[in-house]
Amino acid sequence: MAAPRTAFAPGRFYGAPTIERRLPGVRLAHLAATMSAELVDEHSHDDAHFVLTTKGRYETTAWGPRTEGPVLVYNPPGVVHRDRFVETGGYFLAVSFGAGDWRELADGRGAIDALRLTGPVARRAALRLARSLLSVDAEALSLEGLSLELAAQALPPARDSDHPPPWLALAETYLADAFDQPIGVADLARVAGVHPVHLARGYRRWLGAAPGERLRTRRLDRAADLLMAGRLSISEIALASGFCDQSHLNRQFRQAYGVTPGEFSRLCSPRPARWADVAGVQDETAIAL
Repeated sequence: MAAPRTAFAPGRFYGAPTIERRLPGVRLAHLAATMSAELVDEHSHDDAHFVLTTKGRYETTAWGPRTEGPVLVYNPPGVVHRDRFVETGGYFLAVSFGAGDWRELADGRGAIDALRLTGPVARRAALRLARSLLSVDAEALSLEGLSLELAAQALPPARDSDHPPPWLALAETYLADAFDQPIGVADLARVAGVHPVHLARGYRRWLGAAPGERLRTRRLDRAADLLMAGRLSISEIALASGFCDQSHLNRQFRQAYGVTPGEFSRLCSPRPARWADVAGVQDETAIAL
């Protein structure tokens, strides 16, 4: 008698997580493969999920053309497969949506078969998500938005008009008013009156950025404005702009503008040497944190 197939609980795989995040409606993990190929049997998962390989050769039975480069697979809930790494030492990103959450997202339009996603849009969304998850400053809104962009790649394309939709202005106004508060994709979708997947698609289609990227831009704009005013310390500006601390602001500001907040402040308003020295100490402290 054949042994029963393994049915993995939501978010579980043949792998040990190096990092995990659980967000509303989605679980994210970067995992190290733990099972050699010959020991991987046919199995299924209770959730819908995407797998992006970040290291190692990966075999999949999902439908789609075989190409070089990172393998990206979508598996619907309950689909039986025997996807596996050919050799030990593999790593992969897993993006999991609970069966109920996926049914709500797909609204009956999702693919029913496992798919091998090879298009540049799908790979770009998955790689952006992997980079964001592995970064020290991974924010919930950014991770949620990128997860929904990836989810959209397993759904039929939306019919876009030739003009930005009115709801986009509502969402952007909300970001402008509440950028210093914790914001999730569900908050933006509720204000805009659209489905979260539709919102994520629309942001990328019309603004060329995920909602999390737009939020980060708003926060950096406010930080730059406060730095030019010169009335608050960098640590105070970080909190007033929605960053968790000065170190967080320092990393994001330098990544976006190529200078630290202290360097930017000195460029905007030259001060006596003793003030420049203090700003330099603030920069060094933030970098060391």
